[in-house]
Amino acid sequence: MKAVVVKALRANTNAKKESILMNSGLHGIKHFLWYFRFGDPYAAYIYDTLHSDDLGKWGHHIWPLVLNELEKLQQKGPLTANMRGFPRWPNLKHFNAVTTVRFTDGQSFYDILKVFIYNLILRRCSFKIVAVYPPLLFPANDPLIHCIRADQRFRIMVGMTCMPEGRLQQLEKFIKDYERRCSSVTNKYEKSFDFFKQHSVNHVVQDIRARGTTNHASTRPGEGFQQEAREAYQQTNGKNVAPQMNHIDEIQEAVARIRMAIDAHDHGLLAEPDENVDETPVEPETDDHWTFGAPVAGGALNSKAMDRIQPGSRAYANFDFRLRSFLAETYPEEHVAYEAAIMVRRFKCAHIAYQSREDWRGARDIIRCNPRFHSEERYDSLIVNRTEPGLHFARAYALLRCTLPSGRKVDLALTRMFRQSRWKPKTLWDGCRIRDEEKEFSFLSMEYVVRGALMAPVFSSKQPDTFYFVDIVDADMFLRAN
Repeated sequence: MKAVVVKALRANTNAKKESILMNSGLHGIKHFLWYFRFGDPYAAYIYDTLHSDDLGKWGHHIWPLVLNELEKLQQKGPLTANMRGFPRWPNLKHFNAVTTVRFTDGQSFYDILKVFIYNLILRRCSFKIVAVYPPLLFPANDPLIHCIRADQRFRIMVGMTCMPEGRLQQLEKFIKDYERRCSSVTNKYEKSFDFFKQHSVNHVVQDIRARGTTNHASTRPGEGFQQEAREAYQQTNGKNVAPQMNHIDEIQEAVARIRMAIDAHDHGLLAEPDENVDETPVEPETDDHWTFGAPVAGGALNSKAMDRIQPGSRAYANFDFRLRSFLAETYPEEHVAYEAAIMVRRFKCAHIAYQSREDWRGARDIIRCNPRFHSEERYDSLIVNRTEPGLHFARAYALLRCTLPSGRKVDLALTRMFRQSRWKPKTLWDGCRIRDEEKEFSFLSMEYVVRGALMAPVFSSKQPDTFYFVDIVDADMFLRAN
């Protein structure tokens, strides 16, 4: 780069100078780090996932190509409807008008990349799926779909915060597959991938080995400051904005300090012992990796009255007999007699703690089990630990805390398990997993719940209870699945 700039500055004419700079995509500016002895600013460069991937290859190249092709196929409307009905998930942005997104922040582009291929033959209507065969949004086995899937796998892997040698080797395989898929897209759509951000993919493994994982050089914190500055700018009159923005920042800082002081005072009051009792009550400690939240109004009910909660519902039909049979098989030491009362309390959410396979630190999922969550039905799915190898899934329709006659409390989920599906889509991408939701309801001890799982309903299947397993929601999920 330095040699190009020096050559341009020595040019005889301005036209020749501009030609030299334009051919290399540079400006005639001397970098201040060139004057540092033994300095090499280019050796400090490391792959940036925000500008190279989210706002680069995907946001500025592949995604515009997708929108243009959908417009030619007159399928932008169906994609918008599909994305609007896509199941919600924590830390995953929901899009009601995705085809209008041409310019947005990097995280939004990344969220679109995560869920896009699951919306090609998918539509959601309430909680059930209409079992018909619409035309695919893209032709069957289209190379662009395989390219997007390859980009998904590359992006989730390159952004991991821990990269042992095994993951680096897997990343190299993903890079080869991604470049091969890009070549197929070029052959069909004449899309050129000859640009720097695409070329830098070949050096990312070398960068990680030499300088560490990509999160250490992320530009996302700086981009976050730009959003704060934009919000402050929008509160000005647009004239002489610097003093106004400084004043707004001072007010926000003062409010934040006041809030911190109030919170610290409240925390101190809660920590003070109660003089009216001998000792401060202490919450009982538990080793459970889950906690229930949002209890259903009405308190605990006798198990024999549970079938009257939703008359005619298969979930609660013959509830007491099924519950006692499950308890007798799972907890035989309790010896629950038929005449003994079992009190059941229902909850609408569960917090599942687990150890992330990405960096081996603690993480948490929030599982919703609510017939009306923000005006929509919401029953999340779970990864279940079973003796058989592979991943096993279940959808939770009720979260129950059962108080047994002995006083022991047992946490259960009323679920429908998923089984391997015989149906296959016309475009079967790498890592595509399809499951059918069983009709029968069964009890599941919360001890066997690993974490949450995102299951995306399939629109084109003859059977309405067919789902894709979305393995790309985060790095831990991707590692568990692959």
